Amino acid sequence: MTGTVPGDSFDRDGLAPDDPLFPHEEFIPAGATLPLVGPAARTSANLHLPPLPPPPTDGRYHLDREIARGAMGVVYRGRDAEFGRDVAVKVLRDEHLRKPDLCRRFVDEARITARLQHPGIVPIYAVGEFPGGRPYYAMRLVDGQTLGEVLDARADTPADRSRFLKVFETVCAALAYAHAAGVIHRDLKPANVMVAPFGIVKVMDWGVAKVLAGGRFAGPPTADPPGDDRPPAVGGDGEQTQHGRVLGTPQYMSPEQAGGHIDRLDERTDVFGLGGILCTILTGTPPYAGADARAVYRKAVAAELAEPFARLDGCGADPELVALCKRCLAADPVARPRDAGVLAEELTEYLDYDLRRTERDLVRFFELSPDLFCIAGLDGFFYRVNPNFARVLGYTTEELLARPFVEFVHPDDRARTADVMKGLSAGVPCVRFRNRYRDLRGEYRWFEWAAKPIPEEGVVFAVARDVTDQVTLENQVRFYEG
Repeated sequence: MTGTVPGDSFDRDGLAPDDPLFPHEEFIPAGATLPLVGPAARTSANLHLPPLPPPPTDGRYHLDREIARGAMGVVYRGRDAEFGRDVAVKVLRDEHLRKPDLCRRFVDEARITARLQHPGIVPIYAVGEFPGGRPYYAMRLVDGQTLGEVLDARADTPADRSRFLKVFETVCAALAYAHAAGVIHRDLKPANVMVAPFGIVKVMDWGVAKVLAGGRFAGPPTADPPGDDRPPAVGGDGEQTQHGRVLGTPQYMSPEQAGGHIDRLDERTDVFGLGGILCTILTGTPPYAGADARAVYRKAVAAELAEPFARLDGCGADPELVALCKRCLAADPVARPRDAGVLAEELTEYLDYDLRRTERDLVRFFELSPDLFCIAGLDGFFYRVNPNFARVLGYTTEELLARPFVEFVHPDDRARTADVMKGLSAGVPCVRFRNRYRDLRGEYRWFEWAAKPIPEEGVVFAVARDVTDQVTLENQVRFYEG
C-alpha cells in the first residue's frame, strides 16, 4: 500500500449542462482508498499532499504514518498493542463522518472483506470506532508494491511475462472464491493488487464490492444506494475509482458497468476487469486509454475495443492467451467466461499446457541433437543424459547414472576434470574443455565440453561432442610436422 491519488474534485469544464455525462453535484465522487499507479513517485509529499495526522485511537492500535489515501478513507501504518504486530488501519475521513451512506459502505467494505477468507484476499483483524465515532478497520499490513507499480518497472513488456501470469493466476483464484460466495469486486485493476516478497499476492480495496442476490453472503451487507445507476463524474486520467451512481475505474470498466446498467452486473463484470489486468500484463497498457477520463469513459461506454485488440494481436504472446484475454474483454457479457472460476480453470489449463510444451520442446532438443547433452549434479553424478551417451560409450543409461562420472574419465584427466568441477561449483562456466571417457570396450573417446552451472540449484547443463577423430588427426599432423 503506497501513496495517494489526487483528483477527488473532478473537472467538468467542456461539458454542457444537458450533456448525459455531466455529473449532478450530489453525485460528485466520494472515492475509495487506492494505492497509486504509474511510474511517478508515490509518496504524499511528492504529490504535494501533506500527510493527514493520525486520529485519536482506542489504545489498542497505535497509528504511525499515512501510507495510502483516497477520498473516502486514509490508511495508516500502525501497531497492534495487544498482539505486538504491525498492521494497516483504514479510517473514514473527517468530511464523511456525517454521511450515513458512506459510513455504511465503509463498514460494509470491512465486513465483506472479513468474510472472504482466502489466501489471496487481505485478512481483516478488527472493525470498530475510534473516539468521536470514527469508523475504522485493522487489517494485515502488506509490505510490497502494487501490481501496477511492478508492471511499470518492467524494462520491456514481455519481460517476466510468465511470472506475472502466475500472479494473475493467484488473482483469478481469489476472485473465483469471492464469486463462489456471491460477491463481485467491481474495481479490478493492477493498482488494487498487492505483490509482496515470498509469493504474497493480495486483492485489495473491496470498497465498491457488491453482494449478489442468492449468494452465500446475501442480505446485509451490501445494497447499492437507490438509483445507483447514473454515469460517474469524470476527470483526471481515468485511473481513480469513480464513486456516485456508477462505481469503478473507467480504464478497466465493462460496458454494462460504464453504462450504469446495475441490474446487469454480475461475475462477468469482474471477468472484464480481470481481462483488463491481463491486457495490461500482455501489452503494458489498460484496455481503454485517452487524454483524460472523459475520453476514457466514453470508450468504456461504447466498448471501443478495436485498439486494445490490435495491441493484443501485436504483443507477441501465444495466440491461445491472446484469445482468452479477448474473450474476457468481450463487449457482450454472455461471450465472456461465466465467472472467475471458469477463467481460472482455463488459465491454469493454458499454463500447464505451456509448461508441458516447453518440456516437450526440451525433450525433442535433448533427444534429437547429434551432440551429447546431459544434466549433471555438482555432487559428481549424471542426473540425465541423452541417448547419444549410450550410443557413443556403449553403456546403458542406468549404468551411466548409477556411478560418479569421474569413474568413466581417464585417470590422467581426472585432476583436470576435478578442477573444472570446482570452477563450475563457483559459478564459472567452461568452454572447449577436453577429457577422455572410457567406453564399454575399454577404449577412450575424446570429448570436448561446454558447460554452464546453476550453483543455487546444484546442477550443471553440459554438452559434449565426440572429437576423437579430430584429436587423432591433430596428433598425426603434429607427428608429421615434428
